[in-house]
Amino acid sequence: MNEEKEKVSVNKENTIDIFVDPKKKEEPAAEAAPMKKEEPKPISRQKRPSQPATDRTRAVSMASSRKTVEEQAEKTRVGSAIPVKKAVAPSDPAEEKKPRVPKEAKEKKIATSEEKKAVRASMRSTLILALIYIAVVVSIAAILSFFGIRFANDVFALVKDEVVATVTIPENATIAEVASILDDSGLIEYPSIFRMYIGFKNRDADPPLEFRAGEYELKSTLNYDQIVSMIKNRRSRAIVTITIPEGYSVDDIINLFTSHGIGTREGFVDAINNFPYDYTFMEKLNATQLSPNRRYRLEGYLFPDTYEFYTDSKEIAIVDKMLAAFEAHFEKEYYVRLDELGMNLDEVITLASIVQMEGKFNSDFYPVAGVFHNRLKSKDLKKLESDATVQYCLEEHKENLTYADLELDNPYNTHIYEGLPPSAISNPGWEAIQAVLYPENNKYKYFVSDTDGSMIFASTHAQHLKNAAAVARAKENGTSVD
Repeated sequence: MNEEKEKVSVNKENTIDIFVDPKKKEEPAAEAAPMKKEEPKPISRQKRPSQPATDRTRAVSMASSRKTVEEQAEKTRVGSAIPVKKAVAPSDPAEEKKPRVPKEAKEKKIATSEEKKAVRASMRSTLILALIYIAVVVSIAAILSFFGIRFANDVFALVKDEVVATVTIPENATIAEVASILDDSGLIEYPSIFRMYIGFKNRDADPPLEFRAGEYELKSTLNYDQIVSMIKNRRSRAIVTITIPEGYSVDDIINLFTSHGIGTREGFVDAINNFPYDYTFMEKLNATQLSPNRRYRLEGYLFPDTYEFYTDSKEIAIVDKMLAAFEAHFEKEYYVRLDELGMNLDEVITLASIVQMEGKFNSDFYPVAGVFHNRLKSKDLKKLESDATVQYCLEEHKENLTYADLELDNPYNTHIYEGLPPSAISNPGWEAIQAVLYPENNKYKYFVSDTDGSMIFASTHAQHLKNAAAVARAKENGTSVD
């Protein structure tokens, strides 16, 4: 038992020597090794059992004690192998902020060095490609500059040896043919450049560029424009002023232009009936169901005014100019007025064309328009009975209509057919159009023209007959109705 006690005591001392370090005890707990070591449990002597133990029991107890002491010693040795953080003197705060470089990063530096070699190789390749690209661009620029100077010298005759040549320009020569002739004569070096330059400069020439046939003595020191100015047709465009009177029909207008040598009848008819002009009123007209008996599509829309035209103007350009004048006069507010009247644009223009032909003075347009509006609204008198519509049916204008004329079966004859004719019968002026848009509010349904052209109005048919008789007497006497 004493020997066993001594062994335990020895083991206890050994254990304390290894684990306990007086210096370490004084260190604060915060500076302990990061790895928490398990503190050895103190070995306490076992109390004797109240009852005597047998030898075997004591042997087992001693063995167990020795085992416990050995395990604690082993743990102590393992724990002592853990490095203890030593106290370090305070360093520069800037240095403390520097992150610790992990071991992997240090190993990466070797790989980065190798990558630098690849990057340098790539940069060398890129630099070589850039130099090649610059060399190509400079070469192309030099070539273009060289030829550009040559072309410019040929176009503008900056520095050229003088060559004098006589050339013959044939009838109706084209730019390409002239370029070939000048090239063959040594006057120009680049016929293709001549074609492009002269063609581009004269693409919108009005009249189109034409060359005058004949022989010309030219020099190579002349530039392209000077050469062309010497051989082109110097025809000047004559300008003519034409006044289209109010109330002229399409046929009257065509005859007026052709009498000045402008256009042809066929060309005007095609331009009036078929060309798709781009105007607001044209959209309204195209949206209207037009009568198949209509003579001319644009009758009523060729605005009467004074115009200037070139004698070689095309028919479409002439018609377009008159339509543009109509578009400028018929503003947006008048389209609103159409809705108020319950009429479409073509109905208003058709009625205005009749008012234009019936009235002699502008002051009469408004009451005459009132008469026709009253008839169109009437339940028992829907025929306009306008002599002017009968005149439109005739091949030639008559001073006095006969009863046979008034009975002519034609859709334009408003003595036979109710309502408006298939189209306008003339091209009305702006005053007549205004009169139809804003007619005089009256109760008249009849009118007759006095000897001086003024109108005499009546509300009943009986009164109208009296007025007509008075006008007849005035004509016989060479006077007018009072």
